[in-house]
Amino acid sequence: MSAKVIAIANQKGGEGKTTTALNLSHGLAIEGFQTLLVDIDPQANSSSIFVDPDKLTLSAADIFLSKKDVQDIIQKTQYERLYILPAKINLAEVELSSLNVEAPYILRDALSKVKETYDMIVIDCPPSLSIFTVNALVAADYVIIPLQAEKFSIDGIRGLQNTIESIKRRINPSLRILGALVTQLKSNTVLTKTIMPVIQNYFPVFETSISTGVAVGESHLSRKTLLDYNPSIKQAKEYFSFVKEVVRGIQN
Repeated sequence: MSAKVIAIANQKGGEGKTTTALNLSHGLAIEGFQTLLVDIDPQANSSSIFVDPDKLTLSAADIFLSKKDVQDIIQKTQYERLYILPAKINLAEVELSSLNVEAPYILRDALSKVKETYDMIVIDCPPSLSIFTVNALVAADYVIIPLQAEKFSIDGIRGLQNTIESIKRRINPSLRILGALVTQLKSNTVLTKTIMPVIQNYFPVFETSISTGVAVGESHLSRKTLLDYNPSIKQAKEYFSFVKEVVRGIQN
């Protein structure tokens, strides 16, 4: 079976994108899927949970800069069935050097060599509508959009929606929005109740949402996923529920 590719995308920072990529990837591995997490964010936050980005000899940048074989870059993580294609800060240098006619297809072509090895591939995109996010959307079967139920989160939605629609129309007609995941939710506030229907005008929204809390930051500090750091807390249970929802969405 060829891997299903899921891009985690939002051009706004601080929306829970990396946390979602990490916990979705680990959750899929726990569910029994051979999973590859691909980090194409120059900040390398998801990579830093598993490796020291400064010590990497090969990283995601080498796919874009020197067309290195993706299999030479992938590393095993501390979690069973979970692998990482890590990034480091030199990925930021790629932007200008890769602006040629092949630029949008580089990641798709690289991943095609390992799609038979994995069941699921999750791509952590940078907080921008850069060439990397475009590459992820061209390579993906599905896109998940983490966002907060706040006004500033809503303001950027139209730009992301236009980018997705444009890539769907021109390059990747099979791309499907799996849903928006509301993160850092402060339940029962007037703002949340007002904004949730607005989000639903743009994207389908997952039934599961992720509550606000300090455990997410603590798990990052301890270099663990939330599902490993404390599987019994509320946010971890919500991410487990979200993972099951994702699997159902893909299987349907």
